[in-house]
Amino acid sequence: MNLITFLVIIFIALIVDFLWLDMETKRWNWLKSQSKPQQILFFSSFLGASMILYFLFGSKFLS
Repeated sequence: MNLITFLVIIFIALIVDFLWLDMETKRWNWLKSQSKPQQILFFSSFLGASMILYFLFGSKFLS
């Protein structure tokens, strides 16, 4: 799986969980009270950490 496909899957899973699956606001309630730039920063850092893990595990196990 290439990097773009991986990031799209992670991003869609986060957005679906944030907007649709968390109906009782138990998991993401703390984030909904933050400003939009802080939410964008959180999701960007999550995607950045996911990319780093993708490269680390991919280089170790796929080579």
